[in-house]
Amino acid sequence: MIDINSVLVVIAPSQIEQPALRRGIDLVNKTGAKLMVLMTVYHPTYDLTTMLSPQEREEFRAEYIADQYQALSDLIESYELPHRTLTAINWNKREYDSIVETAAEEQADIIIKSTKQHDTVTSHIFMPIDWHLMRKSPIPVLLVKHNEWPSYAEILAAVNTGDEDRNHNDLNEKLTSTAEDFARLFSSNLHLVNAYPRIPLPIAKSSPSFTFNALNSAIQNHHKEALYMFGLRHHIRGDNLYAQEGLPEQVIISVANNIHADLLIIGSSSQTGFTNHNLGNTAEHIMNNINCDVLTIKPDGFISPRH
Repeated sequence: MIDINSVLVVIAPSQIEQPALRRGIDLVNKTGAKLMVLMTVYHPTYDLTTMLSPQEREEFRAEYIADQYQALSDLIESYELPHRTLTAINWNKREYDSIVETAAEEQADIIIKSTKQHDTVTSHIFMPIDWHLMRKSPIPVLLVKHNEWPSYAEILAAVNTGDEDRNHNDLNEKLTSTAEDFARLFSSNLHLVNAYPRIPLPIAKSSPSFTFNALNSAIQNHHKEALYMFGLRHHIRGDNLYAQEGLPEQVIISVANNIHADLLIIGSSSQTGFTNHNLGNTAEHIMNNINCDVLTIKPDGFISPRH
């Protein structure tokens, strides 16, 4: 379950359209949360310590921040901002640190950031800051792709119901309850997907004691039954449950595209869901091959590896 009382929207100063702000406004209007609009700025001139005196550097910094604050005001003036809206300019070389520190200070319940659209194609670029946020942010991160606000008609949550690992089970419950909260907010149709691995080739060889087909069928039945029972507990229709063999990113992309998902919800940590080591590549592959927003959730007790 996600209790949304404070929403942090990250502004992309290089973009005219701000899809993350549109999502944030809509979410705030539905939940009554407060909205924080953040833009992080920095200029390398500030590092010219041999050419500028300390006073000149601080004067430059103050003037630059004032200019950027005006630019932020101009950028968001066309949006109907909720009454409880705060705007902030942070001076920081490391945008990730700025976002996470502000989220902690404001006790934000969700960070919303748009991905960068490629100049010449309709695809979106997975930026290093996106990877850092998905991997390290202790609070949910919503990465937004669409410029125009689509209704979250179809929501897909990726779970791992095929084993009895407590960490997986806890994260499954958190992912699904979050998906249920979003489905209620947006009157959405909720789907669950569970990917399970193929049988390793050495095991797949037939022997007098078993055959590949029998083993494969048993594994399929196990995962389908586990997902069905999990979905039943959460009152999710059987035809909205997808247990499929393959790599998680391949299965998730296939199902998300087939059901025309508007929002994908995935979990990540160093111990459950996608690992920190491969989350960046996995998320980048998913983001480049689906046309929907992506929300990442961390398990309870997650400690951020800040650096």
